[in-house]
Amino acid sequence: MKIISVKKGFTSDHSSTSYEFLAVDKVLSKKDRQAVASLSSRADPTAREVSFIYHADGYDIPGGWETLMEKYYDVMYSESYDWWTLAIAFDYSEEQVSELKKYEFDGEDDCGITVFDQGGRIIIVINCRLDASCIDDSYEDYNDYEEEDEDKPRSSLVSDNELLNLLVQLREQLVQGDYRCLYSVWEKYSYSVEDDEENEDESIAPPIPSEKSLGKCIIEQFSNMLE
Repeated sequence: MKIISVKKGFTSDHSSTSYEFLAVDKVLSKKDRQAVASLSSRADPTAREVSFIYHADGYDIPGGWETLMEKYYDVMYSESYDWWTLAIAFDYSEEQVSELKKYEFDGEDDCGITVFDQGGRIIIVINCRLDASCIDDSYEDYNDYEEEDEDKPRSSLVSDNELLNLLVQLREQLVQGDYRCLYSVWEKYSYSVEDDEENEDESIAPPIPSEKSLGKCIIEQFSNMLE
């Protein structure tokens, strides 16, 4: 395992933390589902999705959520008292790692982006605050899928969970080298040099992605969710 960099997620005094995972590129085998289910007596994984929820401090996914992204799942979100961690994973090239890391930053209120390599997969982590009421359930580019159908292309996948669906679409953009969603996170949470000279390094802007009409509504929806 090669760790490029690590940024800790949010902590809070709230006693409930929830996780939602979705496998995009392939379904989990029966053996895989058994391995995931063994992590919590309340977890009931399907071929594509699993949920975890912990109602007490000190309890969390054994081994961490990162291991699940390395082995089984492609998108994930976690929420704890209005603090959110969004994660997207996929296979990568060294050149793409270099490009993605240009969007790393630690911003206001511990919001920001971390990019690291675990088990040969790139994992992009967005720490943020979200207005979940902005999530739109209209995904015209997607078709219903049978969860056991391993041959369905990722662009046809849809979950009952609207935020997971949005993360699937953002993931597809990132795989294709479209980093507009990461830039929108930087625009929202980056420090201003004028406001805080001590955080001047964090205010250095990443590359501005090219404007595109394709997928623009997805970026706008995501940007509007960031608080």
